[in-house]
Amino acid sequence: MTALAFRRDSKPDFVQEDFARHRGSLPGAGLAWLDTRRRAAMDAFAATGIPTRRVEAWKYTDLANALESELEPATPFSGDLDEENAFAASDAHLLLVNGFLHRTRPVDGLDIVDLGALDADAPDWVKESLGLMAAGRDSPLGAASLALMRGGVAVRVREHATLHVDFLTPPHDRGAVSHCRVLLVLEEGVRLSLLETHRGEGVHQTLANIGMELVLKPGARLEHVRLQAEASKALHVTSLGARLEREAEYRALYAALGAQLSRLDVNVQLAAPGAHATLHNVAVLNAGIADVTTVMDHATPHGTSRQLFKSVVGGRGRSVNQGRVVVREGAVKSDSHQLFKALLLSPRAEADAKPELEIFADDVVCGHGTAIGSLDEDALFYLRSRGIAENEAKGLLIRAFLEDAIEGLANEAVHEALWQRIDASLTSLEAGQL
Repeated sequence: MTALAFRRDSKPDFVQEDFARHRGSLPGAGLAWLDTRRRAAMDAFAATGIPTRRVEAWKYTDLANALESELEPATPFSGDLDEENAFAASDAHLLLVNGFLHRTRPVDGLDIVDLGALDADAPDWVKESLGLMAAGRDSPLGAASLALMRGGVAVRVREHATLHVDFLTPPHDRGAVSHCRVLLVLEEGVRLSLLETHRGEGVHQTLANIGMELVLKPGARLEHVRLQAEASKALHVTSLGARLEREAEYRALYAALGAQLSRLDVNVQLAAPGAHATLHNVAVLNAGIADVTTVMDHATPHGTSRQLFKSVVGGRGRSVNQGRVVVREGAVKSDSHQLFKALLLSPRAEADAKPELEIFADDVVCGHGTAIGSLDEDALFYLRSRGIAENEAKGLLIRAFLEDAIEGLANEAVHEALWQRIDASLTSLEAGQL
């Protein structure tokens, strides 16, 4: 998300080869507006190809190296499915399997379009927004998800609602990749509680590549809780672009609890005065890589943003937090702060943090901080001196460390459901670390 390095090897990778072979049969092929955006997206992807450490924004997370072999495009699923639902308390439920919209439970006030069946009858609100974010050169995998979009969903929110978008990757008999897009458009003044889950099974390597676009009209409010916990062979990349209009608010809590490699690429544009964004992230890892990379774009005056990311890493796990705040010329009275913290519970655990500020305006308040280390020995001694066993004391400190990033960003039911998953991950981690 800073400078991009160009590939020296011009040989097409399997993503570009897939596009060359199948571009004419993808959903919506032949629609001029979509063909143009797809072609531009593939050009953007081709500038870097599958990211390696030579791409500055991916220097901590080498996706190309993590790939064991070329992956075949995933196909629509047929068969029995695990009906697990991490967040039961939702009005509407959308299930996407292998990136294809598999089942819907709609409610009044939501307009839903299956992007896997996109045709000339696509509504204007889809044409106006699909593919305009999370598809540029600074988002190579997001660009690939648009160029090769085979499935996905677009939702227009006209009334207050709670929506659960549930992504499932079932077991495959070979390596597979899915390219999927999600578009959410919140009309003026509406409020949406978005619950997003990613789960999967299987022993073969898979790559879930998702592009997500959030459009918040004036006064809209989006509360977003995201839980990503997938198989140990899973590769996961979500490229998220959000545009906030006047007085719109985006509050997000992301949780990364497992995968071989996960990457959440977030670009939030505060596009009109009074827009506000809060991004919190928690990660609990005993193995694999969890990467959250953000760009907070203060494009206009009087925008505010807060970012707080916390990681607990044991075993050979690795967390990556990169955050770039850009305050553009004329964006006076901008107020932004970001803080990255990580607890390392083993000698081979690793945490990388890279906060950045780019300020081109006067009269702003911006700051950032980073703290990486082990548990506080003084706090641990205090608890031990009160008769609390060592393992229990460590568990209390870890839980308090994470709760600081979780509290206030989810209702009671969602908070409890999220902690059930986090506690399970901590139990697994602590079994080998504490």
